[in-house]
Amino acid sequence: MTRFPSTLSIELAILLLSVSVFAQDAPKTTFSVSADTRDAVRQLIGDTILNGQAYQYDEHLADMIGPRLTGSPQYVQAAQWAEQQFKDLGLSNVHLEEWTIPATWEPEGCATGEILQPVEHHLHIYSLGWSPSTPKGGVKGEVVYIPNLDTAALDAQKGKIAGAIALLDHESFGKKAGLKKILGGIQHLRSLGPAAIVIPGGANGIESMTSLNFSGEIDSVPEAQVGLEDVLLMKRLLDHGSVTIQFSFSNRIRQNVKVSNVVAEIPGSEMRDRVVIVGAHLDSWQPGTGAQDNGTGAAGVMETARAIMALHHPPRRTVRFILFGGEEEGLLGSNAYVHQHEAEMPNIDAVLITDTGAEPAKGWYVMGREDERADLAGLKPLLAGLGGDDVTTDTEFIFQTDHAGFDVLGVPTLVLWTPTDKYFKLHHKASDTFDSVVQKDLTQGVAVVAVTAYSIADNSEAFAPHYTPAEVQEMLKKSGDLDAYTYLKSSGAMP
Repeated sequence: MTRFPSTLSIELAILLLSVSVFAQDAPKTTFSVSADTRDAVRQLIGDTILNGQAYQYDEHLADMIGPRLTGSPQYVQAAQWAEQQFKDLGLSNVHLEEWTIPATWEPEGCATGEILQPVEHHLHIYSLGWSPSTPKGGVKGEVVYIPNLDTAALDAQKGKIAGAIALLDHESFGKKAGLKKILGGIQHLRSLGPAAIVIPGGANGIESMTSLNFSGEIDSVPEAQVGLEDVLLMKRLLDHGSVTIQFSFSNRIRQNVKVSNVVAEIPGSEMRDRVVIVGAHLDSWQPGTGAQDNGTGAAGVMETARAIMALHHPPRRTVRFILFGGEEEGLLGSNAYVHQHEAEMPNIDAVLITDTGAEPAKGWYVMGREDERADLAGLKPLLAGLGGDDVTTDTEFIFQTDHAGFDVLGVPTLVLWTPTDKYFKLHHKASDTFDSVVQKDLTQGVAVVAVTAYSIADNSEAFAPHYTPAEVQEMLKKSGDLDAYTYLKSSGAMP
C-alpha cells in the first residue's frame, strides 16, 4: 500500500463528500446514475487515491523496462509483464492478441552528419523512425529547400529535387496543416527521387522522434531529423549559394513481425455481451523511456482494472482493458483490433482512451461527438469533486490516438482531456522520463478514468448511440476532418 501525506486524507474526505452533495443536486439527464453506482464510485475514488498503483506501474514500465519501440524486445517484455499483472489481479480472459506490423525499426548506434560546403559544421542529427539505413558510406548531396508541400509546388521543383537532399521546415508544412497535406505531400516528394529527406527537430539540437508515414512500412529514402538551429543555418547559407551535407546512420529492420495487444476483462454482472473498453498504447519512442507518452496511460488502464476489481462489485457491462501496440506508427494496434473485432463493434457501448500525459485531468474530449455532452452531464456530480467534469469538442487530436478507429465506425469514444503544455515539452524526447511524472496528478487523472468507465459500464441505459456511416461523415464534415479521413481511409490507415 502506498502511504500518502495526511493532507491527502483531508482532500479525500472532501472529494467523497462532494460526490454525495453534488449527487443530490444533479441536473436531470437521460443518463442518470443510480444510488448503487454512486456508492461504488465513492469506494472507487477512495481506493484509487489511497491505494492506487498507477505511479508504481509507470515506474516499472519506464525505469525497469524502458523505451518500448513497437515489436522491440522491450515492447515484448512490457506486454508480457502487463499480461502477468492482469492475471495477478484476477481479471478474466487475459491474453495477448497478435497482429502483424509490416516492419519493425530500431536504431543501431548514433547518426553522424555535417555540412561540408560552404562551411564545415557538425550537425545534431538523428534517424527518423521507420527510415531505412543510409547506404554504405552515407548520403551526400546538395540541399534543396522545400517551401511548400503542395503537389504543384513540388512538381515545379522536380528537376532540383531528384538526387538532392530535400530540406523541410515548419513553414513547408504550413499553418495548421492537416494529415492529408503532410503525409500526402511527403509521399509525393519521395516519388520525385530525392537522395534523402531532412526535417527539423527541436531547439538546442533536441531530438523529437516521429515517423513520416502512418503505415508501419519502411520508407523508400533515408529520412533524418536535424536540430532546429542547424536547419536555420542551412537556410541562411542557401541564401548565399549551394549547400552540401552528408550524413550516415544504421537501423535494424525486421519485416512482417508479430506484435501483441494486451487484453483483459472484468465480466459484467448483467449485460456481459455489452462492453466498455478502457485503453491506452503501450509502445513508446526511444530517446526517453516513455514515462509520459504513454506510460501514464498504460499505467492508468492497469490501475483502473485493479480498482474496479477491488470493489468486488462488477458493473452491469463487461469492462475490457486493452494496451495497444503500434500507436506511434499510425494507430496500427488499435486499427488491427477494430478490423479483427469489426463484427463486435455494435456491442461496444463506449471506448475510453488516455494518451496525453499526467497533468491534472480536466475532463473528456468527445472528438466531434457533441451528442455525448448531454450524457456526460449525468456524470458531472461524480466527477466535479475530482476537477474532471469538463468537456471539450476540440478535434485537434481526432486521428492522433487509439480512439480513432472506433470513432469512424460510429462507436461512442472519449479521450481523457489533460493540459498538454508540459506534455509536448517532453513527449518523443529524451526528457520523457519517470522523474517528470507527478504522483498526485497521475492519481487524479486515473480516478477520472475509473469513475467514468465504471459509471458508464454500470448504467442501465447505454451511454450514447452508435452513429451510422452517414452520421460519421456528417460529424467529420462539421469538424473539418472529412478530407483527412478520406485520405487516411484510401491509404489503408483508417477502417
